[in-house]
Amino acid sequence: MNLTAGDRKSRLIDLITLLGVEGIGVGRLYQLLQTFPEPERILAASVSELSDAPGIGRETASKIKEKQNREKAVEAVEEICERNWQYFLYDDPDYPLPLKDVDDRPPVLFYMGEYCEADHNAIAIVGSRTASEDGRHFAESLAAALVASGVTVISGMARGIDMAAHRGVLKSGGRTIAVFGSSLDIIYPPEGRETAGKIIQKGAIFSELLPGTIPYGPNFPKRNRIISGLSQGVVVIEAAERSGALSTAGHALIQNREVFAVPGSPRSEMSRGTNKLIKQGARLLTTVDDIFSELPRLKGKVKVEQMRKAEGLTGMEQLIVQSIADEPIHIDSLSRKLNTPIPDLMQVLLALELKGIVKELSGKRYILN
Repeated sequence: MNLTAGDRKSRLIDLITLLGVEGIGVGRLYQLLQTFPEPERILAASVSELSDAPGIGRETASKIKEKQNREKAVEAVEEICERNWQYFLYDDPDYPLPLKDVDDRPPVLFYMGEYCEADHNAIAIVGSRTASEDGRHFAESLAAALVASGVTVISGMARGIDMAAHRGVLKSGGRTIAVFGSSLDIIYPPEGRETAGKIIQKGAIFSELLPGTIPYGPNFPKRNRIISGLSQGVVVIEAAERSGALSTAGHALIQNREVFAVPGSPRSEMSRGTNKLIKQGARLLTTVDDIFSELPRLKGKVKVEQMRKAEGLTGMEQLIVQSIADEPIHIDSLSRKLNTPIPDLMQVLLALELKGIVKELSGKRYILN
């Protein structure tokens, strides 16, 4: 739905008002939106109408009518505007595509920086705050290898593995996204302020929390569902048996994302969590190639992005590259798809083969090399 700036601001106020009511979390809000198509309709509904909505009893319905604090929501939105925060609303056309299939996605997601289509191809890297030197070095190297292939790296900007992953991206000139467990105006840890500033220039920082929200324990597990939801897969590097990194992996499994774990010594406390993940079925990871082996379509999409930027490709060559990005395609299907005679296609495909971009399979099928 395309809304004017004024309509978006009004809807933001409505959503913050609703989420400010005790007992109305993300799940209940989406339940209400199944009955009432607009947030303003929820706020305007009677107690009787609200009570009839699935999952909403009379007690919750009464709270919605009696505990609305629109004035506080307006104040929050004015501060958001003064700080020049951008935001995605749950039904915005440009809401981050990977998050759209997550049931408990944030109804409002604030950000600074830029989120773009290339960020749909992302891998999350998370791990211990008290990581070893080897662990931090591996995280930094893995992040650098991912961005060298055009993949965006997502993490939580915590001390240890998270910060090392962001650092590896920034050193390599790639794109990275940090998801906060506090509001965007409160940088945590404090020594990450400079890193946050650099991330804004090379990606974005995200939070679903209102201005002035300090780092608070329960907010971090909730934050972790956004980290995994924005990604195609989650890599865990060093984690104790009970850690936030394992929470992120848990969300990833629920969201049908791939989970990778870096193995470690059985004697190391920081390897107990990752080794346990591997026992439970996580993909063992030792190099970046392990990610692309499990997510070949991710590499295919990355290749297409790289080919779009490649010099020397004709318009028809680029169309063919885009057409065979995800899976092999038969020459007849390609001809119909591009409305181009087979003899003409054969000439272009041969040129792409000579450039090392396309490979012919048996039965006149073609795929990215």
